[in-house]
Amino acid sequence: MKQPVQLLLALLLSIPFGCWAQAPADVAPVTLNFCGVELPVETGCTPNNKYQLTCGNYQVTWMYLDFSVMKTFPAQFIKQAEKKHKGTEKQPFDCVILDGPPAQGTRLSYPTDAGGMAYELVAYGIAKGQPVLLDIVLPTDPEKTADLPAIVQKIMRLQK
Repeated sequence: MKQPVQLLLALLLSIPFGCWAQAPADVAPVTLNFCGVELPVETGCTPNNKYQLTCGNYQVTWMYLDFSVMKTFPAQFIKQAEKKHKGTEKQPFDCVILDGPPAQGTRLSYPTDAGGMAYELVAYGIAKGQPVLLDIVLPTDPEKTADLPAIVQKIMRLQK
């Protein structure tokens, strides 16, 4: 019995004292990468995966596309979103994604189950040479870039 106790004591004494009561290391802030731009995740937001961020009252999702599907996929995506929500109204808008060339967008508005309204902005274009589709769902209808959440303002500007 004496030998196992001595062995345990020797093991415990060989561990550096700095490891025993160490304060947690500074945690690096969580970021998401959008077309090579690191976006800090705001407090109250949760990254669902590396292409989607859910915050208290809005959600941002993006998809990287191939040039070959850029002409057809956005229209299919918008039709699918329209079918998902009854009473959807559709309106085009212009925007810029990451200060790139002008991008196209469609603003969908539809009633929610809770009795309010939801506004879904589907924007697609080229960002840093990469075809991309952005899907942003908000509880309010943004009229200008300043009406968008801060993280969305870093990647998209409305042309108004």
